[in-house]
Amino acid sequence: MRKFPPLLLLLAVALSLTACNQSRKILSPQGAANDFLQKISESRFQAAYESASFGFRAQTDFLSFQATAKELGLSTGTISCNWLSEERSEQDVTLTGELLSTKGAKIPVHLTLIQERKAWRIFALHIPSQGGNKEEDRFSLLGKGGSFNSSANHVLPSPSNLQNLTSRSLLLLNRAVQQGDFNEFYNNVSLAWQNQLTLNQLKREFQPFIEANVDISEIQKFQPVFDTPPEVTNEGVLSLNGHYDVPHHHISFSLRFIFEFPYWKLYGIKVQIHG
Repeated sequence: MRKFPPLLLLLAVALSLTACNQSRKILSPQGAANDFLQKISESRFQAAYESASFGFRAQTDFLSFQATAKELGLSTGTISCNWLSEERSEQDVTLTGELLSTKGAKIPVHLTLIQERKAWRIFALHIPSQGGNKEEDRFSLLGKGGSFNSSANHVLPSPSNLQNLTSRSLLLLNRAVQQGDFNEFYNNVSLAWQNQLTLNQLKREFQPFIEANVDISEIQKFQPVFDTPPEVTNEGVLSLNGHYDVPHHHISFSLRFIFEFPYWKLYGIKVQIHG
């Protein structure tokens, strides 16, 4: 095996780290738009969908997104974009341009991006309707606000799934409390909730549980009792309120979930323990 002087090894490591940092460089709005459209053109629909903003994904499920992209012909040879203008506001950036296909066709496009999770992400994509100049939003409710009106979001999970959602969420919280480490719990909540609070803020909320060494692991032996009928609100929030009757304790909970394809993800939690 060839041996290198220590100085050269250190230099190689430094160069490797520099290259790694460069690869993680935050893309400009145009760069992020190009990356999103490139993924679609390569039929990497899942990667494109997951790279979009929460608002984009909240308003159309993955299968609808994939079908619309195919219908628009975005995955059949589109190779580059020619951005003609860029408009910035305090909240977003709107790009206007043309998608250039391998056959020379030009598809007008208006694309809006927002900053989310430390990156520019697609919020809305508008393309004129086929055979006309009228701009049409072909991706469900994109660009029409932050409501959760996708039909998939309004389907109430089955009773067994509701029980599993409840138990899993509370047991994840319990593990975080027992270990004093909320990384796993934080990584499993919804992106929308992560955008509202940091890991440290979440941990501080449950610091009294950590200090009191609260342990509710015994709930795994029991089924939750819902005090009010589970429901999905008009805003698309799944609301679960109930309790566990375990020996010597009454554990009440209030849980909120939102649908982030393909799962319901935790959006809020409150737990009370009575002796």
